[in-house]
Amino acid sequence: MKSSSPELHSLEYENSKRPRRSCKSKICGVPLWILSILLLVVVIVIVVPIAVMFGKKKNGAPRSDVLVPLYVYPNPGAWDPLFEAAERHPELNFTAVVNPASGPGDGPVPDGNYTRDIPKLNSYPNIRTVGYVSTSWTNRNISLALADIQTYSKWATNSTIPNLGMRGIFLDETPATWTAESQEYLENVASAIRSDSGLGSDPLIIQNPGTIPDQRFMPSCNLSVVFEGTYDTYQIYGFHKTISAFQSSSNSDRSALAAVVHNFPASLSSKKENSLVKDLRHVAGSIFLTGLSVDYYSSFWDGWAGFAGDMAAK
Repeated sequence: MKSSSPELHSLEYENSKRPRRSCKSKICGVPLWILSILLLVVVIVIVVPIAVMFGKKKNGAPRSDVLVPLYVYPNPGAWDPLFEAAERHPELNFTAVVNPASGPGDGPVPDGNYTRDIPKLNSYPNIRTVGYVSTSWTNRNISLALADIQTYSKWATNSTIPNLGMRGIFLDETPATWTAESQEYLENVASAIRSDSGLGSDPLIIQNPGTIPDQRFMPSCNLSVVFEGTYDTYQIYGFHKTISAFQSSSNSDRSALAAVVHNFPASLSSKKENSLVKDLRHVAGSIFLTGLSVDYYSSFWDGWAGFAGDMAAK
């Protein structure tokens, strides 16, 4: 065996003295800048959705107003549940349909119980009052309907009873099936309401077909009651989907649709009630719920305060 040359031994010795350099710019051959980007992507994909999920509000339902068919005769204290709900939930808006006698009545103003409590209703910033007018599916003589509207309008200018005015009209028994005559009737009524300064600068016009109407009626109102019926009817016939489909097909905003549900069973839990209210809030901008099975609107039901609380929940 031949011995190595002196030059080779010297080179090996010098190399052994040099410190070995560890690769600090790579891990397993992958540059650190690439690993940093991959880590950032993982954080975005996994951590951000989790944070969003836990940050969501518990209820998750959009805000809706309470539409109150206030057909309760105002004996002293009879309207207190509404006053109390308005005070307890100042962020919740109420629309109260005032109905002294299936309309404004025969006199220039309603009786003393009404003239005592209507101004109190109007004193709340979150209560809007509208006057009840029947159209009998547009079969009622239009001059009679317009006369009722004029009576409500004059309440606002009554010099002896301040703050008695209405800020809109609730047109009951409007048709769901379109005819040219019905459309003309409702358009003429709407024009009269909008041009009447006694009802305010932006009066609320509510139509109540009680079911899904022909979409051609929608421009003549601000709000249409697209469901009025029992809890069982709402559930069995899947009105949530029906209302949602109408909203889409008619290009109507949720705020233009209302739902009125009565006969809510007393046997159902408060959790079921909360679930129903949440369901309704997703499809309707104005809602009323009662557990009464007869004379649904002539008194406040035992669950009124709980319903108002569910409506106010975020």
